[in-house]
Amino acid sequence: MECFSGTVITSDGPVYGYVLIENGSVREIREGPCPETPTSEGIVMPPLVNGHSHCADCGVKIPNNMNLDGLVGPGGLKHDYLSKASKETLSENMRRYSEISHTNGIGTFIDFREGGAEGCRLLRETVPGAFIMGRPVSDMFDPNEIDGILETADGIGLSGIGDMPYAYIESVADYVRSKGRMFAIHASEGKREDIDRILALSPSFVVHMASATKKDLVRCADENVPIVVCPRSNRFFGLTPPLALMEECNNETILGTDNAMLCSPDLREEAREYVSVLKSQGGTGERIWDTLVANGRKILYHERGIGLHPGIDADITIFPSDDGSVRGMLGSNGRIMRFNMTRRR
Repeated sequence: MECFSGTVITSDGPVYGYVLIENGSVREIREGPCPETPTSEGIVMPPLVNGHSHCADCGVKIPNNMNLDGLVGPGGLKHDYLSKASKETLSENMRRYSEISHTNGIGTFIDFREGGAEGCRLLRETVPGAFIMGRPVSDMFDPNEIDGILETADGIGLSGIGDMPYAYIESVADYVRSKGRMFAIHASEGKREDIDRILALSPSFVVHMASATKKDLVRCADENVPIVVCPRSNRFFGLTPPLALMEECNNETILGTDNAMLCSPDLREEAREYVSVLKSQGGTGERIWDTLVANGRKILYHERGIGLHPGIDADITIFPSDDGSVRGMLGSNGRIMRFNMTRRR
């Protein structure tokens, strides 16, 4: 039996105590000091979920003064790279991204995977634990193509409504939902987009909203549509997401690191940028814990999967913290520890 102690993130909230691990599962969670020398100490939690990534593009070399459309828009530099790179190169990009994610305490990443069914299969083969949001390659709605993607992918993730005909996006969204699968879309990144048309698609979540208005954010809150925010990649393009307004409007926010060519898969760094932007806008940052930890897991695992509880597989992450709090965690540069005890069965 092994023991991990500190601030333990449970399904009922954080407690000061310790977790006992036996035979690859969480056996008990108790409050108070650990009665023996723990294997590790810190903030004890399940692995983090990176709410938005594009893991295959980390090999892109970005010229100076590249704008948003030129880099990631249709026909942009990123898509040119992905279309020309070999499968071996892309697979190596994905593998390296996954390894760095693991060392940063991330259990899985929600990847908007380009390249249709073939692109999704390559990611699944390379990183079996990735949560894949596939993207069709055809510019015409084809149910057979969507079915082919969903044989491998967990859902469908599209670019913004300004990048393709709305009727096409609507058909894809309707079909994906009819299959009981997840649909998500980039929204109001470089410029504001019509929130009514976006929400009419009934997305499971939207990504960015960096150019959204307060009314747009209120609409997302009213419709219970979570927002994945990526402040570091937004900063690269001179964008500043309205994080204080999201806090004021009670939006459910999740952290994502976006394109691998821009930002490393490091949610602690992303959280630091999030707090910096939020404070500069007059926000409080009181919900940073939910944004960093709970909300990403809620998308994939629902309420019961947010924290640790007896009986679950012992795949845990230990974050160092100066004082046992999330702010102490963000202030620490100590090494993040990941323990997947299920492999010891």
